[in-house]
Amino acid sequence: MRIPDVLETLQGQGAFRSEEAACVAIHDFVRDEIAFGFTAGFEGVTPEHTLALRRGHCNAQGDLFCALLHAAGIPARLRFVALDKRVLFGAVPLPVYYCLPARLFHAVSQVRVAGRWWHTDSYLFQPAMLHLQKQRLAESGLAVGFGLTAAASGDWNARQDSFSQANAGDLDDSNPVFATLAEALAARAGNNRLLGIHFNRWLSLVPQGLHRFAEGYLNSRLPLPEPSGIGDGAVLRR
Repeated sequence: MRIPDVLETLQGQGAFRSEEAACVAIHDFVRDEIAFGFTAGFEGVTPEHTLALRRGHCNAQGDLFCALLHAAGIPARLRFVALDKRVLFGAVPLPVYYCLPARLFHAVSQVRVAGRWWHTDSYLFQPAMLHLQKQRLAESGLAVGFGLTAAASGDWNARQDSFSQANAGDLDDSNPVFATLAEALAARAGNNRLLGIHFNRWLSLVPQGLHRFAEGYLNSRLPLPEPSGIGDGAVLRR
């Protein structure tokens, strides 16, 4: 499935009856059909690649979300915030977590609807995964972790901000804005590094034949949902 195919399917379902409805339908497609997780391509993936993999981390998912909006004629861009790495406690293996920088380069999507920019990253987790991770977070007694915050939402109505990893307090005048993830990488704007080396560089050192093993290790702390087809949501594989 390609980006035009997604839009054609959503349009056939009557999702584009208004600008707001189109935004929500595209948001829900990314949420329901793209599982949150890490890939060997990490931030070097294109939106089309993320769509084909049906998996991506926050920045890859945001890039796909904006690409779908662009293709539908809706203004969108990526606003990068400095996210406390504690949000990933319990969502990545501990050796990886302890090597992460204290603040992570995290994309929040900005979408212009009815003349106003709204912020969202609430497309990151499929409903079953969001419920399970929030339950784990509540049981841990932590304020953030397992990939989200205690106030995480998986819904967006295109009339207000909505977050699952970020929050309104992360937004300030220092946040860089880029049209695409590729532009952000070209500008060397991010700090997603292990021991000072960008994740993309580390993952490029993994032999092609070991990519699946590397991805399995990176995602070993996450429940992996199985997309069941556009519009049908997903079943959580425990």
